[in-house]
Amino acid sequence: MSGDRALLPVTPLLAVGAFAIGTDTFVVAGVLPEVARDLGSSLADVGWVSTVFALTYAVLAPVLGALTGRLERRAVLVVSLTVFALGNAASALAPGLGTLLAARILTAAGAALYVPAASASAAALAAPERRGRAMAVVLGGLSAATLAGVPFGTWLAADLGWAATFWLLAGLGAVCAVAVAGGLPAVRLPAAPGLVARLEPVRDPRVLWTVLTTVAFMTGGYLTLTYIGVVLAPATDGDGGTLALLLLVFGVLAVCGTAAGGRATDRWGATSVLLASLTGLAAVLVTLPLTRDTWGGAAAAMAAWGFTAMATQPPQQHRLFAIAPTSGPLLLSLNSSATFAGISLGGFLGGRVLEQGGAQGADRLGQFGAALVAVALLTAVIGARLRPAAPDAGTPAPAPVSAAEPG
Repeated sequence: MSGDRALLPVTPLLAVGAFAIGTDTFVVAGVLPEVARDLGSSLADVGWVSTVFALTYAVLAPVLGALTGRLERRAVLVVSLTVFALGNAASALAPGLGTLLAARILTAAGAALYVPAASASAAALAAPERRGRAMAVVLGGLSAATLAGVPFGTWLAADLGWAATFWLLAGLGAVCAVAVAGGLPAVRLPAAPGLVARLEPVRDPRVLWTVLTTVAFMTGGYLTLTYIGVVLAPATDGDGGTLALLLLVFGVLAVCGTAAGGRATDRWGATSVLLASLTGLAAVLVTLPLTRDTWGGAAAAMAAWGFTAMATQPPQQHRLFAIAPTSGPLLLSLNSSATFAGISLGGFLGGRVLEQGGAQGADRLGQFGAALVAVALLTAVIGARLRPAAPDAGTPAPAPVSAAEPG
């Protein structure tokens, strides 16, 4: 394929799968009360449904990325979506908490394999100068999940029961598997000699600092976002509808931020876009005590938060893919693992901040979150200084990608 392949029509198809996985990741929090009631378990025990999913994803993403790195991407994507669909079907049929937890582990395995493989496929099918935009399209599916998938899944659970949400996700996963099998070209990344060679980039200091950057800013963001209802209570007065509207603002701007981050990465380079996005995110978090008292201030903060937070994703993935395209699936899997590790760690640390902070706990969430984003800025700068002299935008793969026509 020539450089005209920049953004193939199949790239949005990959984003649909990411949308399903993003919805699955975040919708569970909204259905936990129904799950606890139906399964006769406490809310605290059922909370493990989310925790087990995140931890399984974090652990398996790099492992599966390494094991499947030499396989043809279309086959990997079909398998991952099939596993994802089966896991959600098993979740819907679970008669008890233990079975549900096992089903969530299966679902997380499919999700952990899919997102990095989809991002790597989009990057491989795009011309080098448009690689950031291609990755942003896939990541846009995750952003769109916060905008449409999660609210709809939560509404469906309230109206038809929590199992209906999992059946919806199972059906969407199955449809995407069939669509990918029939609509995606065969994609092979440049071949590495073997597993040891594919693992070699993990020892590269640039990989370490890039992954640490993801952990730091995701922890900082979710340290606050996990408890957003408490943080924005002065503006919402405890009204769930008002909070939902503010989260909608966040979701809309998150989609915009993902797209803008991809285009900006192609134009100005991954490092510059990442540093600008992190600076904006830190500013939003540290000023939350000043903006959270009024609806207008809270809406402006949520808009800026959604945009800057998601604008970080395309440059981060681009930085890793550019380090070693032959190990792209593994490196992108490490980034996914770091993302979910940050989500889990942020929720844990945020709870401790609220417990210890007393009446000022909600204000301190933003301050601690901003401090962690500042740490991410530092690690990003260190990683950038370790980069080779070549530009970080549009780094070509060392060997051509093999892509055949569908079928």
